[in-house]
Amino acid sequence: MARRSARFPLDEELGADFWLELCGDPSPSSRDKFLFLTIDEFGRVGPGGFSHASIARRLGVTVAMINHYFGSRNGLISEAAYLVYSKYMEAMVRAVDDAPRDPESRLRAWINTQISFAVSAAGWQLVLNYPTLSLEDPIEFTVLFRKRISAKFNANMARLSLLIKDVQSGSVTQTSIDEDNLDIAVYMTDTKLVTLSSTIAMSTLGAAVWAAGSHAPSAESDEAKKLGDMLLAQHANYLVDLVKSQA
Repeated sequence: MARRSARFPLDEELGADFWLELCGDPSPSSRDKFLFLTIDEFGRVGPGGFSHASIARRLGVTVAMINHYFGSRNGLISEAAYLVYSKYMEAMVRAVDDAPRDPESRLRAWINTQISFAVSAAGWQLVLNYPTLSLEDPIEFTVLFRKRISAKFNANMARLSLLIKDVQSGSVTQTSIDEDNLDIAVYMTDTKLVTLSSTIAMSTLGAAVWAAGSHAPSAESDEAKKLGDMLLAQHANYLVDLVKSQA
């Protein structure tokens, strides 16, 4: 159990209802409280505004407890980033599974969820996409989590490839792909499909960054804001048309 300091009283707002809404558990462990508060705070303010000391104060403990649980501030952020990415992948799978059982709807669900998740966790986009530039010790992140994140990424790209093939064939594949059953060598043999999947993914990532409000040139553009939803919808339409044209 984390030892509280009289200097840092526990934030009274952090009751059972708060934790239930934040993480689905009214009484998470002390370690998980650090992770979920970090995920929430970092997602809103990003690396520039995040304060691990503030997280400790809200929990009524000293900063030393972060070192106890995670080794360092960077260790806390690295593990939180891994959890965010895991939730992101789960959201992508769930969105496709919940979409209407036609190929285009399923591909659109993949595209739209990548964008909507980026908006909901805007502060994490820099860490997930550019850990070398945004983390104090990217080597620690690489050693602990990069391999696991890469496995999830590869499975996600393979699932996208199946969605693309389904649009081109007009059928829905029943195969489920995850990190455990993915044969990456088989996926990589179809160079044309890998190229198309990468194009869709990179284009959607760009749209996600733009939608999350992180694109400096258009952030203050009233015209861009007004056209935002329409442009994102058209973006998805163009990608679906691109997939069809490559059949």
